[in-house]
Amino acid sequence: MNKKSLDPAGHLTLAVSNLVKSKKFYKSLFDQLGFKQIRDGERSVAWATREGFGIWIRQAKHAKPRYKYFAPGLQHLCVKAKTKKSVDSIYKLMSAKKIFVFDKPKSYPEYTAKYYAVFFADPDGIKIEVAYY
Repeated sequence: MNKKSLDPAGHLTLAVSNLVKSKKFYKSLFDQLGFKQIRDGERSVAWATREGFGIWIRQAKHAKPRYKYFAPGLQHLCVKAKTKKSVDSIYKLMSAKKIFVFDKPKSYPEYTAKYYAVFFADPDGIKIEVAYY
């Protein structure tokens, strides 16, 4: 079986207010997690996991939502780490860059016995989780 066929999710795309700033942020995060950069364009950049799940970052066309009742949306994005140590490394990286941390690394036994995660904000305030489980 092809490794890419193990990924049932495909990809997701995040629209960002400043592609240059977000590219720098996500590159440091995804390089640390071992993701492969698969696109580096003028209006978008993307990475993929070994299993083939892609995360695309695109420059938003509008600074504000165009719909009056625009509130529901992405609550947070979780990407998996291979070890607890990797979660801790991401926390140290984000702290060194003065990134806002919602929750420091800790165990979440209510999710699974091994669940260990850190939560922080991307440049647009999108909540990012890096979790080992």
